Order: sequence, then C-alpha cells, then structure tokens
Amino acid sequence: MNVKDVAQFMLNELKKKGVLNQVGLVDIIKEKFGDEFVFETTHGTLTIDRKVIREFNKVKGENILWDKDGCCWR
Repeated sequence: MNVKDVAQFMLNELKKKGVLNQVGLVDIIKEKFGDEFVFETTHGTLTIDRKVIREFNKVKGENILWDKDGCCWR
C-alpha cells in the first residue's frame, strides 16, 4: 500500500457518500492501511499524514473543497 492507494480510497468514499468527514476517517485509514499513513499531533490527536493529504489534493479535482467548519471534504 502507498499514499496513492489511500488517496484513491478517500476519493472513492467521498464519491459514495457525497461528503468525507475527517473524524473517524483517520481510524479507518490506520486500520485499513497502517500506521505509516497517520500521525499523532503534539496535542495527542491522531490525524491523516500530510503526504496522504497532498496526494488526495492531487486526485480530488477542483470541485471538491475542504470545509474547515465541518472538518470534511465536500
């Protein structure tokens, strides 16, 4: 598995659901793809690794945007 696989998984989930919430997604990525695709912040919060986010931003297209207030992509 690599970052492209994780990014494609995220895109597929977004297409199925219409929205991709970051909350819960990080746990799914960790379980499905492994620890190397998530990291713990200085505050102790688990989040999606930046390299995955960068790859997702490449494949998602211009119409999908990050909703900061909702902590999700739409």
